[in-house]
Amino acid sequence: MICRTSHSGRHADGMPSALPSPSTSSRGVDDPLRHVPPSTIDYESRHMIDSRAHTSSRFRSAPRALTGGIAVLVLAAAAACSSGTADTDDAGTQVVDLNANPAACSENDRVDTVDRASGPFTYTDGRGRTISLDSQPSRIIADEESAAALMSYGIKPIAIWSTTPMGTSPILSCSDLSGIESVGDSWGTFDFEKAASLDPDLVIGEFNPRFGQFGKLTTTADSSKADTIDQLAPTLGVTLDTTSTAKTIENYAGLASSLGVDLDTPQLADIKADYDAAVANFEKVASERQDLTGVGVWPLDVAYVLDPSADPDFSDYQRWGLKMYTPDGTDDGYWKKVSWENVSSVDADVAFVYHDVANAADVKLADIPSRYPAFDTIAAVDKQQMVLWDYGANKSYSRYTKTIDIYADALSKAQKVTPE
Repeated sequence: MICRTSHSGRHADGMPSALPSPSTSSRGVDDPLRHVPPSTIDYESRHMIDSRAHTSSRFRSAPRALTGGIAVLVLAAAAACSSGTADTDDAGTQVVDLNANPAACSENDRVDTVDRASGPFTYTDGRGRTISLDSQPSRIIADEESAAALMSYGIKPIAIWSTTPMGTSPILSCSDLSGIESVGDSWGTFDFEKAASLDPDLVIGEFNPRFGQFGKLTTTADSSKADTIDQLAPTLGVTLDTTSTAKTIENYAGLASSLGVDLDTPQLADIKADYDAAVANFEKVASERQDLTGVGVWPLDVAYVLDPSADPDFSDYQRWGLKMYTPDGTDDGYWKKVSWENVSSVDADVAFVYHDVANAADVKLADIPSRYPAFDTIAAVDKQQMVLWDYGANKSYSRYTKTIDIYADALSKAQKVTPE
């Protein structure tokens, strides 16, 4: 529970105004690398067989779910914030809230459709291409990342392509999808015929410069799908900054401005002010808790330990003062595989647990150690100082604000549990 008062006077308590749609991973359930964060692999490497695919069926196909009773948690959060009290254990010590859900939806995740400025449109995208149109595009097709970001500025696309059906996409779980067509619902797919029938005037996809990925359809070596889409309408690649989620969100803000959105409307200004306040609060908490070390971890056949410098979210958190455990090298540029026999060598006071396991099959975060008995040899896990890590869903200021607040709250309540 977070009781930081937002700029608009609301409590940024991380609780949802409505349940997010149940969803699986952002990859298809049969994709052997569906659990691997998209920024870490290229399109061709999806065909490699990896031990990460061999999890139990309950983890491969189960929906994500919020844990705990929502009504009870909302009432408890309201009571605690109004009384100035905090979650404590039997000894009166503050404890990390294991039910805090960064993926929960809030009122600011949905922005009303806006009237955009008219006139010509010009934008130079992440691929160095300049897209110029005589008038603002009104019939936009977008990938799920770009769609989620655009809708946070009141721009609703006519169609979306995604790595799972739209209703199960964690990236789109807080967006209003009514009236939006699907032109692709699995990794690397795009329905050219259906897209053509919708007569788009612009097709927007997130562009990952590390692998030359446009909307998860291309690689540096093969841009044929994007080239074909260019025959339907101009394509625009919004740069995914692989070193900073904050910078990626700034890129989307710049695109929204180019698309004629007034970023200074009261609602958008409040959302940005709440984000700025959340970052300032995180920096303050992190500076006060330099005794703590965090770790990003994903428990499977082995413990996958994150190199924080490879992840755009955690690169931000480190810049804002969070101390992170860094493994000695990685196996794929992102994860270090640590056997369960050696996982006790991971020294951390707070564990950020990757949601693909933590939210599978209605498993509560507190129950994860029982499924991986050696997991609690990490001090943070043993003391239940854990928080969910929802990779890749932070494409807007409102969603990132919620995550930042939850993590700052966890840091403020965590105890030093590793040796000095």
